Order: sequence, then C-alpha cells, then structure tokens
Amino acid sequence: MVNPVFLSLSGADIFASSPRVEKRVRLHPKVADLLVSAREPVDFEALTSGDPALQGAARNLIDLGFLAEAGDVDSSEEIPSPWREWGNVAWQFHTSIRNAPFVRGKQGDIPEYYAGLAERGEKPANSKAYGREEEMVFLPRVWTDMNTSFKSVLEGRRTHRDFSDAPIELDTFSSLLHYTFGPLRFVDAGTLGVLQLRASASGGARHEAEAYPVVFNVRGVQPGVYRYDAIRHGLVPLGDAVPPEEIERLIHHQTIARNAAFCVFTTAVASRMSWKYPHPRAYKILLHNVGHLSQVFAMTAEALGLGAALTGAFRDDEVEDLCALDQADEFPTFFMACGVPLRQDDGMPLRYNAPARPSPQ
Repeated sequence: MVNPVFLSLSGADIFASSPRVEKRVRLHPKVADLLVSAREPVDFEALTSGDPALQGAARNLIDLGFLAEAGDVDSSEEIPSPWREWGNVAWQFHTSIRNAPFVRGKQGDIPEYYAGLAERGEKPANSKAYGREEEMVFLPRVWTDMNTSFKSVLEGRRTHRDFSDAPIELDTFSSLLHYTFGPLRFVDAGTLGVLQLRASASGGARHEAEAYPVVFNVRGVQPGVYRYDAIRHGLVPLGDAVPPEEIERLIHHQTIARNAAFCVFTTAVASRMSWKYPHPRAYKILLHNVGHLSQVFAMTAEALGLGAALTGAFRDDEVEDLCALDQADEFPTFFMACGVPLRQDDGMPLRYNAPARPSPQ
C-alpha cells in the first residue's frame, strides 16, 4: 500500500486519498478492508480471496497508485522534506488543493457562478455587529499624523520585543486599529452586496479577520479584553484586565507582551470566505490574508513611532476562551504586540546584533 494513505468517511461513503496519488477514490467497504489488509506484502490471491470483483478492484487500486505489485515497492522510499518534518496531514492538504479552479458555474461560466451564490444560503455578514451601544467604548475619529516617509517606514520596520512603560495615546491607538482593521471605503459588489475595502489585501474582499485587543497601557481605555467593532469604530468589552504575564503564557513565553501597551489577537470568521469560495484552497488564501493584515499593522505602527512584534504561536483553546468566541466558524489566527519600543542609539531594536567583522586570516 502507498505510504501514506488516508481513509475518510463522509456519511455512508468511504474515500481513499494520498499525497502521492493524484485522485481521490470512493471505496466499497470490502475494498476498503482490502486496502487496509495490504499494509504489509501479501499474496494477491490471498488478498482478494479469489473473488473476481475484489480482484478487479485491486487492479484498479494498482492502476491508480494506491497498491503496488511485488517488486514495484521501494521499501526505502521516505517521506520527502518538508513533509517529513511537518507531517502527512500537512502534505495531504498541500497536494489536495493544488490546481484548484477559480470560481465557476456548472458550465464554467463565472457570471453564472455569481448568479448562483444565492442558492448557497444566506450571505454571511461582513462584520460582527453585536454589543449594545451603551456598553461600547467609542474611539476618536481623529487620525494621528504620519509624516514619516514611506522609504523610512520600509527601512525602519523591525520586530520589537522590548518596550518602555510609556502609555500609548488614545488617538494613536485609535488610528492604528482603524488603518489596520477598519474599512477605508465601501464598494457595491452587486450579488455579493456591499463590501469593505481595508488597507490590507483580502481574497475576494471577504475580510474575514476580526480583532480582539487586550489593553494594558492606553490613555483613556480601561485595561481589559475587547473586540474591535470596525464599522462603529469602538471597543466591545469582553473581559476584565489580564496581566501581561498571562498573555505571555498564552503565547508560550516569547517575551513580546511583557511591557507592551496593548496586544491584539486576530481571528477569522471563515464562513465569510467559504460562502464565496467553497474549495479548501480558500483556507490557504485565508492565511495569506492574515499576513497582509499583520504587515499593515507593523508598518502603520512604525509610521506612528511605535514598535510591533508578531507571532502565530499561541494556545488556541485558551485564546478562544479569552476572546469569548462562540461560533464554530471563528478561530484565532495571529497575535500582535505593540508599544513604545526601546531602541539602540541607531534606532534598531535592543536585541539586534549586527554581524561581526570577520577576523583577518
């Protein structure tokens, strides 16, 4: 049997797939048993019990690449890198989404596809608008000037892991959330409805990202856990103050939240993406979108005179509890810390060490 192979159940159907095999195949239960029985070399007649139907199925599995006849098996064949390190599940996902077609209708017609979106059920809202206004912390819509040249922002953006204990001004905090997570414009997309246009690129303008700030030291905002309401530009309180040490524990003690003025956990409301793009390749695009958004956060922080650090390493279950996520299609995707950075005399982060000059030979 090919290594690895995945057997999956969907209702009463059994499917076999492998990152080494191009096609996924539906199996009769007896054929699935046959495939599992072939994990070790076995006589073909014994494997099929002389049953002509099973023999035909076995030949089909050989033709597809799920089984190999004696002499054709390379026992030394190893899982290639990077999948040897990342695991077979990652390898299978990578291969199963390759060469996915763009959105199309049954006849391959894109306008037909858009017209048929109504049949996919109710369109997901493009923002989470829960929370009573009287409980919301409305943020100022006075944007802090960013006079730093784009060249300076590109050259100055670095990962900052050390921050002073100076607070961030409210207008600066508000500006950073707005330019990273808020809509800058709206567009009428016909069948797709009114869409947000943010500063970061997003596949299909789905903008599935939500932001959950954890405030430590921002003037005018009580420390606590919030959800940023991008449409109303305000904070929905979710929980009381959390010590930075607890956030450090949630991000596996990476020492980037200890003195930050605030941090943000981002999540993805995945149904916004899957409603338009039902192919699993869209999950890959969703992760790209997180990268676009986090870069806007880091570059905007630099333009505002702040520093940022980013990571995708955190305790998923506990972050979901912290952010009070209550729907199955929303999950954490990234973490961002921000504060007033401590710099060396040349402006570089404290932990930056320039390469040493080679010793003369």
